[in-house]
Amino acid sequence: MAAKLDTSTITIENIIVHSIPKHRKGDFSVEPQYSEQESSLPDGLRTFFKEKVVQSLQSNKELLVCYNPDNTSPVSTYINQIISSDGNDLVGQSKLMAKYLFEIQDGQNVSGILVIISGKINNKNTCIIIKLERDEGAQLELDPKTKSFNIKDVKDLMLTKKTKIYKVGLFVDKSSFKIKYDGSTADLQIDPKTKKVVTTWFIEKFLGCVPLENPKTTTKKFYDYTTTFIQTFDDPIKRAKYTQDLNSYLQKNTQKISAKEFADDYLETQDKDTYNNYLKDKKFRMSEFPKDNTYIDNKIKTITMTFANDIAIVGKKGSFEKNVKLEPLNDGTTKAEIVSKVKSVR
Repeated sequence: MAAKLDTSTITIENIIVHSIPKHRKGDFSVEPQYSEQESSLPDGLRTFFKEKVVQSLQSNKELLVCYNPDNTSPVSTYINQIISSDGNDLVGQSKLMAKYLFEIQDGQNVSGILVIISGKINNKNTCIIIKLERDEGAQLELDPKTKSFNIKDVKDLMLTKKTKIYKVGLFVDKSSFKIKYDGSTADLQIDPKTKKVVTTWFIEKFLGCVPLENPKTTTKKFYDYTTTFIQTFDDPIKRAKYTQDLNSYLQKNTQKISAKEFADDYLETQDKDTYNNYLKDKKFRMSEFPKDNTYIDNKIKTITMTFANDIAIVGKKGSFEKNVKLEPLNDGTTKAEIVSKVKSVR
């Protein structure tokens, strides 16, 4: 179980609001309404937004997430800039977030409000993102003097039925907290009981995140997906080679592995793109992750080749490739040759 951030210690220091209008994808005749400065934040409003964030992140909707290096979302860069600047770059980076959100939305997304907060957890910097979905009739008005939205108006909307759903993401510098994930999110579209939806558009496409996974589970997924891919080849000799390669790769003395490294080191050139596309369809990343062979340890220590005549050859790590000679015959069968002393017969 990953250590949780102590959200009860959140302090909200600065806050800014941007409005994202509903629009068709590619229609830039409308654009976001940006606040040009942070909103004033009386103590009562600090308390209100802290309670909303804590309530969301302590609910059964919470999901611990990591930035996905294979995702094209730039939001992690904006978040990290806010954190590293101690909130001093909140205005500029939050406007970039709002711009990106506007660009990736299409006609199915309702009007929204983006609230970006810089604050602290246990005196260490954090960035909090709140996305609100609202009815068209729920309008925000820019203050003509400050050219910015007032956070009090957002609070008033959140207390009415005109603001239906809100999503929260809280992010930190994981190295400062000595944790293995980048943030904590809560999205009402996640069904924690059925687990039918693990991530949502907000988490995956906008924030560019994936759920924190147990290395045992991720390693098993990599093994299972790659094994299934290998079995798609008609050539039994290629299947045997790739299976042996996979087993050897997983038993290397290394703490981290990646599908990209496996493909680069073992797959033939014409098979690499097919493998990449296969994993992309499975939504499995090509990038590096921690290795833990606990769930597959027994499977990767041997390779078994079973023939149509019910004869099987079983070899341990490295022994199959060295001691079994496979040769394709013209009639479509495969000749297997073993030259060795007989150790036992069972």
